Amino acid sequence: MATWTIISRSALFFLNLAMMLSALALIGVGFWMRYDNSFDTDLKNIVYKTTDVKKLADAKFNIRVWLIVVFWSIIGLSFGAVATAVFGMVSSIFVKRRGLMITYLVLIIILVVLEIGSGIAMLIRRNSLHGNTNDLIDAMYTTNAVSDINIIQNIYSCCGVEGGVFNGMYCNPMNPMPFCDVAVFNSVDNTMMISGIILLVILILQFIAIIVPVPLLISKQQSFKDMYSTEPEPTDTRF
Repeated sequence: MATWTIISRSALFFLNLAMMLSALALIGVGFWMRYDNSFDTDLKNIVYKTTDVKKLADAKFNIRVWLIVVFWSIIGLSFGAVATAVFGMVSSIFVKRRGLMITYLVLIIILVVLEIGSGIAMLIRRNSLHGNTNDLIDAMYTTNAVSDINIIQNIYSCCGVEGGVFNGMYCNPMNPMPFCDVAVFNSVDNTMMISGIILLVILILQFIAIIVPVPLLISKQQSFKDMYSTEPEPTDTRF
């Protein structure tokens, strides 16, 4: 029984260590993509530019809101995963304290529910991202934002908007290229997919980490009962 307990505690510790490292990696990548000037500098300058005409400014604002909400949702869940993982490692070391293990289980279950809910919400809102990117690129062409158009076309090797009335002014029919609204959406969607895969790995680790402590708690509860249970002393039947 002691050997089995040690194996379970070790498994719980390393599961939470892997979860913590994955969450820290996601936090690091997220902050690097958001704040490092060497990453997509031109694209950031386009999205965060606030001196455009109203139609283009509104389209950029909608993109900014979407990106900010998604970014901080992922970062917040990742910080929650790190804190929960640290608590899980501590509870695996001090296994005799059932309160720590129970608290850890409550925290990780709450975190998993939040992560699943956020994942479902992001999938539902994926269509809104598609609409926002379409509106952004269309607004660039309809307002003749030449500087923004040149940057987008150079970054994504694209041209025009799917079904756009101004495509003939900017696109060479002899050299057909992907539409910019499609190319931008696919790029952002792929980045979100990478984040989603990392979150899925964390979620799988968390599901396993929920299962592992249960036998430990049951074993500990049984030991507690055995410690305080008393058996009746045998009666002397001799006269």
